Amino acid sequence: MKLLGAILCGGRSSRFGSDKALALVDGMTLIDHVRRCLAPQVDGLLYCGREIAEEPCVPDRPRPDLGPLGGINAALHYAAAQGYDAVISVPCDTPALPDDLVARLTGPLPACLERMPVIGFWPATLASLLDRHIEEDTRRSMKGWARHVRAQAVTLDADIRNVNRPEDLLEP
Repeated sequence: MKLLGAILCGGRSSRFGSDKALALVDGMTLIDHVRRCLAPQVDGLLYCGREIAEEPCVPDRPRPDLGPLGGINAALHYAAAQGYDAVISVPCDTPALPDDLVARLTGPLPACLERMPVIGFWPATLASLLDRHIEEDTRRSMKGWARHVRAQAVTLDADIRNVNRPEDLLEP
């Protein structure tokens, strides 16, 4: 199975107060931490929602400000067009992903983390279904999307750190 890692980085960072993707943790940006963790687990990487120099990037689809679903939708369409079987979606504000994250999520059916459904495994064949879901469901909830496609809820042994506010950078 050919997997595309999609780093979702198109948010406004309103709770953070500045561009959190570029915030530093241990001398490295959050987005670079995510890339370092995810890259060895997938066949290719894609940045969704922003331009990153010299990296494959796509704008959120069908438009900005749709939350994570806009980035996942863009990644699914890119994956289908580029010959990937599925997308592993991860937000740019999770600097310490498990080394076995992809192995824990990957299977024949969609799957996502129970406590953080934006981290998920989405077959590329879901692209047109997500197009319709975004237009029909104005809540644009990740949990709603996961329920809609009957995604398997995966529980990890430990919670994944999520940075939403500047003080979250200080947590170990």
